[in-house]
Amino acid sequence: MSIHISPRKSPEQIESTERELRDQLSNSIGKRPYRMWFTNTDVRCSEDCVNIFATTPLAANWISQRFTGVIEDAAKTTFGKEIPVHISVQEKEDIESPAPHTIECPQPITPKRPRPSTLLSFDDFVVGRCNQLACAAARQITQDDGHTISPLFVHGACGVGKTHILQAICSKAMKSLKGKVRYVTAEQFTNEFIASSRSGEFGRFRARYRNLDVLAIDDVHFVANKTKTQEELLHTLDAAGLKGARLILASDEDPRHIRRLNRALANRLVAGMIAEVQRPDRETRCSIIQKLTQKYGLGISDGAIDKLASQAVGSVREIEGTVTRLRATASLLNNQGNSMIGVHEVERLLRVTPPTSHPIRMSDVIEATSTRAGLSVQELKGSSRTSSVVFWRSIATYIGRKLTMQSYPELATAMGRKNHSTVHAAVKRVTRLLEQESSSININGECIDMKEVIAQLTWAVRSMANETSEARRP
Repeated sequence: MSIHISPRKSPEQIESTERELRDQLSNSIGKRPYRMWFTNTDVRCSEDCVNIFATTPLAANWISQRFTGVIEDAAKTTFGKEIPVHISVQEKEDIESPAPHTIECPQPITPKRPRPSTLLSFDDFVVGRCNQLACAAARQITQDDGHTISPLFVHGACGVGKTHILQAICSKAMKSLKGKVRYVTAEQFTNEFIASSRSGEFGRFRARYRNLDVLAIDDVHFVANKTKTQEELLHTLDAAGLKGARLILASDEDPRHIRRLNRALANRLVAGMIAEVQRPDRETRCSIIQKLTQKYGLGISDGAIDKLASQAVGSVREIEGTVTRLRATASLLNNQGNSMIGVHEVERLLRVTPPTSHPIRMSDVIEATSTRAGLSVQELKGSSRTSSVVFWRSIATYIGRKLTMQSYPELATAMGRKNHSTVHAAVKRVTRLLEQESSSININGECIDMKEVIAQLTWAVRSMANETSEARRP
């Protein structure tokens, strides 16, 4: 990293300032991130500002989002006063022949708060039963009466749309509330807190977070087991909340279930509205696929959409990955004079991209099914003949037959049956129901779509197998 100082300084002063600024940045963010993001980054300093020229737009945005506060603190420590920091992409001519004494400040990438164009919006968000409550709460918090549900805590599994919701709130708040809005991850909050601790600039750090109208913090579970960061986050939420800020947070888990989370912080997080975002149901998955294919200009039949929805069950990210692979298939079809993607093309795509999974154990099938059914493993494998238990027992047997290599006698043993004729009959019964036009069935007052249940359980069992395999790795 080269640093150019105004010619009004002597060569000795230039060398000293360069060394001090480098040391400040390296100590604040760590040697490895410093080498990764600042070794090839051109930094030009004057008496008026610090200009940072990254080699690519990606690097410029990353530095802008992650290190702006650290750079400002390092510059203030180095120069003894507050110095504006401007981050931009280095022009080609600048790379070829850099101007060592320039004092002009280029058009910066605004680092303090993301621009609306860089954030996701509600327009791109597909609402379904799985996220309806969270989306309604997200829209309300941007309204005049939004303070009543602050803090809003959104939780759910990875890839179900939590980040989208938080960014959409910030995007809308920038337009409707016209106040100071900040979206950060808990990791970014932690890094800035550590940097301010090392530099002693707590005042600047706290001013960035406590004088806002909207503060959105993603991935709150990141601060688990970080005692000092949790204390600072609690004080930040309290101070910002007292000044009227609307607080929105997200995590993979309900705050009451995050391990090693400060009890006072957990209580603060549950003081407002808690909304869970569940894995997308079949209808929502179909809507997402339809929206994505329209975005990419792909022609696809309703049957193909339904087939894709039955396979991409885990998360929105999984759906996006499947549609991305489908685009390659669409390119091939266009070359062959057929622009419409049908069920056959989807089946071919799914055959060549099988789900990544390790060997399935019947114990995983039984555990996943009992969890979904709200039964214990003993009840599922027991002798009860109530309709609900028999139904879920049949589902577990069917999935075991499809996903494992076990024979009917082996399945009977695993399910606690005396002979294999019972499991054979269960598999045939489920198969017949799945072949019907409607696979819905009423169990204890709950209308259950068998195709959807089997798709979800299949995904859950494969995930369990993958997690087990990862845990066994040395």
